[in-house]
Amino acid sequence: MRYGLLYDSANCHITGDYLRQSIPLNQAIKLDLRAFKPNVEIQDLLQTVCRWDENPDLIVHEIGAHGLPRDLDKTPIRTACLDIDTFGWTELRVKWGMLFDCVITWHPSYVRRFQEAGHPSVLAIPHAVDCRLFPGTSVDGARPYEVGFVGNFGLPQYVLRDRINARLAGRFKANEFQKRYSKEETVRVYEQSRIVVNVSRTEFPQEANMRCYEAMAGGALLITGMPTELTEWGFREGEHFIGWGSEEEIPDLVDQFLRKETQRLEIACAGQRRTLEDFTYQRCLQRISDFAAACDGNPGAPARDWVPVDVHLVYLSYYHRFKLYGAAIEEFRLMRGRHAGGYREGLPMVLKSLYHGIKSSLM
Repeated sequence: MRYGLLYDSANCHITGDYLRQSIPLNQAIKLDLRAFKPNVEIQDLLQTVCRWDENPDLIVHEIGAHGLPRDLDKTPIRTACLDIDTFGWTELRVKWGMLFDCVITWHPSYVRRFQEAGHPSVLAIPHAVDCRLFPGTSVDGARPYEVGFVGNFGLPQYVLRDRINARLAGRFKANEFQKRYSKEETVRVYEQSRIVVNVSRTEFPQEANMRCYEAMAGGALLITGMPTELTEWGFREGEHFIGWGSEEEIPDLVDQFLRKETQRLEIACAGQRRTLEDFTYQRCLQRISDFAAACDGNPGAPARDWVPVDVHLVYLSYYHRFKLYGAAIEEFRLMRGRHAGGYREGLPMVLKSLYHGIKSSLM
């Protein structure tokens, strides 16, 4: 399968970035939306980079990119959206997903939300690891860090994480938590860590983020908050990872499993084996390919059957939410005078876009 990848090089989710990089070069047509108008027509976009015989089999757009090509609901090529953080602005994301033939979310609990809204083709895939980076290092090798961590910090959604990490760093031997690591350095940290404590973001604490899989793939014992999406993916607490229920118990759990080496290594080994068998980006790509092929006989994007005003409003909401003010105003102009109901509904968004656009030009 050949993928037409629509993404934003200046503002892409790390999971989307890793997923793109795992696609073989001869199967990827990469279209950085930063190089085009935010509301470029999808056919114009494809014609600038593709010969007719090189068109993709599946157009894949990452939600949050700097742009949303117009006429996705009219293109004969199948389309899919990558909705990585569905827990944020969920109602808007459900609306945007209706423009695409397939919705791909990273959270199993949100599949039903899209389906209940009327989307026929929704797939959940996990955060994962690149199998080319994780060779399956022995879990019982020399590991200088008692606790390891790589990730974001210093933002409101990470207040609990920062507080817990500060306590752990003061009590156990650890890597430098407040440091930015490359992909290769991240692998090395987890291969040198006996335990990795995961604290997900406060607005979605059950998220099984990349850290969970990278820690297990690196052979560390994962200790993560409960409840967790890991159980929805078939991982079992006590067999593949250890769960924590309160902030206060985390340091003692770490101390306990540092001392119980045999049990720690057994669980770490099971977690590593399960992750590397089925939770890689290469496996995720296969799932996407199989799913897209299976959807060929299904109804397409719901928006393909909508009246134009409803399509305009969904595009307008995307441009407005991601501060693409020029595109929002242009979308509103296309709708103005034709659809009174849409005009009234879209007016607040376009007025805000006008205000912010003028404000930005004066700064």
